[in-house]
Amino acid sequence: MTQTEIYLNDLQSPILETFKPIFKSIEKFYATCYLIIKNEHVLSQEQPELWEEKIKTVQWFKDKIERKLNDNNLNGKDIVADIASDYFEDYVHYKERDFKMTNEEFISYIKQIQSLP
Repeated sequence: MTQTEIYLNDLQSPILETFKPIFKSIEKFYATCYLIIKNEHVLSQEQPELWEEKIKTVQWFKDKIERKLNDNNLNGKDIVADIASDYFEDYVHYKERDFKMTNEEFISYIKQIQSLP
């Protein structure tokens, strides 16, 4: 467990309240943010067709999460940056995290985040 994950566990109630009823656990919140950041990085590295538009979409989700956290008096930018730091730490050490989350589950979380006011 990273320092960020420990910190988020301490903030579990306010974060889960922010994204109620999307995430039932702080682990799912963390994993979703981590995978959003990973997707942004992979797109920028591989630059597939229409990658700029895809990155804008990924950044929109990242910004939405930050704004929702900020709305509940949490520092969204720092929380997302800390999760990004965890991802890049794993990346430089060739560590592939397994969050036990299916693509369908990840997409479901993304769709629910998209529908938040």
